[in-house]
Amino acid sequence: MRNWLLTIAGCFLIIVSGCVEKMPLPATINENVEFAAGDTTYLIMNPIWDASLGFSSPVEISIAPDGRLFVADSAARSVFVLKQDGTVLSGFDDLVNIKDHSGDSFAPIDMDIDQKMNIFMIDGSSRVIRWNQLWRQNKIAEVMTGATFVNIASGKEVSVSAGTSDWYVKLHGGEWQMGDAVWSSQQPLIDSLSSPHLFFDAGVNATSLKDVYYSSSQSLYSGISAADGDYIYVTDNALNRIVRINFERSQLIRLTTGEEVWTHRGVFGHTVTGYGTGAGTVNRPSALDVDFAGNIYYVQAGEFFSVHKIRPVSAGGYTTYPSVFQQGSHDIMDLWRFLKPADIAVDQKQQVYVANTLADEIQIFNSNGSFFMKAGVKEALVDTTIWVYSDGDSALVDTFLTVERPGILDAPRGLAVDERGIIYICDTVNSRIVRYRLSNTVDENIIPDE
Repeated sequence: MRNWLLTIAGCFLIIVSGCVEKMPLPATINENVEFAAGDTTYLIMNPIWDASLGFSSPVEISIAPDGRLFVADSAARSVFVLKQDGTVLSGFDDLVNIKDHSGDSFAPIDMDIDQKMNIFMIDGSSRVIRWNQLWRQNKIAEVMTGATFVNIASGKEVSVSAGTSDWYVKLHGGEWQMGDAVWSSQQPLIDSLSSPHLFFDAGVNATSLKDVYYSSSQSLYSGISAADGDYIYVTDNALNRIVRINFERSQLIRLTTGEEVWTHRGVFGHTVTGYGTGAGTVNRPSALDVDFAGNIYYVQAGEFFSVHKIRPVSAGGYTTYPSVFQQGSHDIMDLWRFLKPADIAVDQKQQVYVANTLADEIQIFNSNGSFFMKAGVKEALVDTTIWVYSDGDSALVDTFLTVERPGILDAPRGLAVDERGIIYICDTVNSRIVRYRLSNTVDENIIPDE
């Protein structure tokens, strides 16, 4: 890190050993900074993906396992699908002018994609909508609408319709074994699963029975992240908490390939962490992300700590989530550092990327929480002189200071990072996606010093 890192905010603060008197700074500065060996900065990648691609208000980006980019646009009520070169892909009509399971317009504010190609979307309500790319791609041929269940102890047989309360009791109770199945190829039924459909609604009692300490129907989800297991996490802005939603087998479908796949519905799992002002607590959460180890990272607009990292610890059938980052030990927990961050992302090296929204920048941190670098700002050299006082002596020193100036970002809202280290940023106000990469990378990969 350079010795001098300052921000222009009407005046300069210069800290040295001893007392300092500033001389007037020059009116012109050199923005064509040349970096020495080992220096790095984040550079904009061209072209910028703008409204010519159809964007109106892009708010979130998710990267699928196959490398495709999914961009949620709340104003367009759509999700755009792009190749990594910026080509907008066709064949995703279900994600254009999205309708929910009731046929009403759906404006996504956040989304994420799991390894099974489930695209989970939220709109700020208590609902989670799902769309599965593989089901649409391989096409659903039939849907199981019912089955015969045999009681393992008594041998009694009963016929149960799929989706009823009795269906879930028999399917998950352990006392019954599924026998003959009833299949349907009716197109409306197939379309109800091939199109975006309801995965979870906190206001439905049947799937929120375990949420006994909160009024589930009052939940308002602001962020969502898919984990590697059979569950997802959401940030509940209304009730100041993070919630785990588990997968529960629902219906069996048969694809045109002959493969049979279980669909799932979401059921309340548990509250991960709740309201507070200390490390690892929640206060007006905005968004979250989960790394490969299951650690949860989240940002919030409430007082005190804006960024948190918690990790799951299971013992005795119960899971707790202690805080990993602590004030005074990790730069990322500095109280003064962030201005209403709207999103957070973590890469495969557990580097953390924070959309510092009201500062119009992205801050990047090493896996240990130490500050690494910023993206979205310009650095310039200022040639100036300063008086340095120490032990009764003084000297006029000619020096160069590195200062920061605003870049092109305007309240960045969503971001994602791919395996090459390229940062994709939703510059929502300007209806565009801006990309950055490190200047010293040939293959766009870097491991910063820790």
